Amino acid sequence: MWSEQRQWGSCDRQCLTGNVHIGFNKVMAIRPIRTHVLIDWNSELRSLQGHIASDGEEVARRVLKQVCRRVGRLLHDQAGDEAFFLSLRAYHGWRRGFEPTVRRRALEAAFVYNPANPDDRGLSEYSPRRSQVVRSLEFGDRLLGAREVRLCGQRQDHHLPSTVQQDRAGSLGEKMVDTALVCDLIFLAMEDDDSWLIVVGQDADLVPGILTAEGLLQGTDRRVIFLARGGITNSNPTMTDLICRR
Repeated sequence: MWSEQRQWGSCDRQCLTGNVHIGFNKVMAIRPIRTHVLIDWNSELRSLQGHIASDGEEVARRVLKQVCRRVGRLLHDQAGDEAFFLSLRAYHGWRRGFEPTVRRRALEAAFVYNPANPDDRGLSEYSPRRSQVVRSLEFGDRLLGAREVRLCGQRQDHHLPSTVQQDRAGSLGEKMVDTALVCDLIFLAMEDDDSWLIVVGQDADLVPGILTAEGLLQGTDRRVIFLARGGITNSNPTMTDLICRR
């Protein structure tokens, strides 16, 4: 988890106690809603406007900011009077074998606080609004519900190696990524808390998990939302209220 390697900006320090400060004198005592944001990173890379074919840190920053802005608009539209703590989880082909890919290292670098850079504002760089604070970023190759004895690699820090594999034709593709996201989604939906769940992606393979999560949340005030770019194809017509088209 990379939440401890960024510096809290002024926005974040104001929100840590659960109080959201508006201006200098007015204080809204709102208990922030913890919101888990599960991101299909590959779909967001493809959606980046003016995307340059690069796996560098700057592209990772642009994608992460774009995701956080869209999530921020969604939360503002859904519950503009509420405050939110955002916990991000990114799912992608992060490893070839046990080794991190270039894209993973770029996203790690984008989230690490650089005290030598005067423009680095810490976590507040990604926080969409003063009432919406990014608290952490984690990678989906370490499953929320899996046992720690199943962690592998030199650092014993992930459950899923080889999430990038080469097929018989020599092309690279992702493995276990969608199922990892769905597994974590179900795990979070089964938690006994008041958190919200947002899935950011474009893949219809995520729909069964979203429908199951909704069923698990029935009878609570919790929400699950699919933030899908332009909607998804062949979707169940009865679940349009779960899909936010952006």
